[in-house]
Amino acid sequence: MSANVDPKPRKQRFRLIGRLGRRVGDSIGAVRSLVAEPRTAPGVLREALLKLWRVRGGGFYGLGYVITFVVLEVRMFIDNVVDSDDVVTMVVQEVLEILFRFAVQSFVNGFIAFGWPVFVVGYLDGWGLLLIGFGWWTFERWAKPWINARLPE
Repeated sequence: MSANVDPKPRKQRFRLIGRLGRRVGDSIGAVRSLVAEPRTAPGVLREALLKLWRVRGGGFYGLGYVITFVVLEVRMFIDNVVDSDDVVTMVVQEVLEILFRFAVQSFVNGFIAFGWPVFVVGYLDGWGLLLIGFGWWTFERWAKPWINARLPE
């Protein structure tokens, strides 16, 4: 056994914890600002979705990713509302889950959203391939130039 241990795994672990801490901190900051100024919610949501779309390439695949991610997040929220016994319990659960959901569940939803074409093809069989092809062609031809013209980086 060698006493020389490579410090890289430890540094990588701290980077991961640092990123996770920043993400949770950013989420908490966003929630605080939304509580202080609720009118900013549509703008904050729009910017977050645009950032997510651009991080995923800013194209048709990124749009499918964002749509799938939003559907998964809305489903998760609705399931929490349906499963709760009363409004107070639901609100308390949602507040507590904000810390964990963005760290874990949103990561899982984001990972699942990467495979959105598989879900489309699985749900619509051969028509799913045609829909994806037509959607890509339509998006690249008309939607992407329109989005880029109205929503600059």
